[in-house]
Amino acid sequence: MSDVAEGTLVDGRYKIASRIGSGGMAEVYCAEDTHLGRNVALKMLHRRFAQDQEFVERFRREASAAAGLQHPNVVSVFDRGQHDGTYYIAMEHLPGYTLKEIVAEHAPLPQDYVIDLGMQILQAAGFAHRHGVIHRDFKPHNVILDDRGHAKVTDFGIARAGASEMTETGSIMGTAQYLSPEQAQGHAVTAASDLYSIGVMFYEMLAGRLPFEGDSAVAVALKHLSEAPVPISQ
Repeated sequence: MSDVAEGTLVDGRYKIASRIGSGGMAEVYCAEDTHLGRNVALKMLHRRFAQDQEFVERFRREASAAAGLQHPNVVSVFDRGQHDGTYYIAMEHLPGYTLKEIVAEHAPLPQDYVIDLGMQILQAAGFAHRHGVIHRDFKPHNVILDDRGHAKVTDFGIARAGASEMTETGSIMGTAQYLSPEQAQGHAVTAASDLYSIGVMFYEMLAGRLPFEGDSAVAVALKHLSEAPVPISQ
């Protein structure tokens, strides 16, 4: 893990305020950018990944690609660096809720709301795809909403760095429910893969349930390959 104490100054610039959450690859903190006087979300790699140079290079490369995406519906990436034996990405900090939290509490969601929100997500995806960046891990956990209903997508491209580690870290279960068939088969990922995952998100928002569930990530992935979802109206 890469637990960092409150008050720690990361890379001489980012002062840790609090821990936001944890994922398969990294811990996420709210930190103050002491150079610019603003809060950022600081994603710090778990140390065991920081020892893998090939992994680190993918992580850094994808962070640079994501930093080039400037769009109203994409979480901005500001900086990347190294601190105390691990690596970090500094991103736009957004107070609000994830779409997963909204779905868990309120789904099924009103159709007009889903259309508006879906258009914002698709605009983010389309912009990234035109710039050669594929998300690879679209899911409600990666969409952040403010009180006005404005949506921003986070982690563009970052999932590529950790693709081979998903099963090992256990993070694939959260991903498998939104996995495209080609990803489930280990084939090349394209923009269409992102659109499939967004389609699963639409289904979940409208139906209040996922199209496929199972006892394991493998079981869920196989259903994406071989089964048709129950119609939303049923």
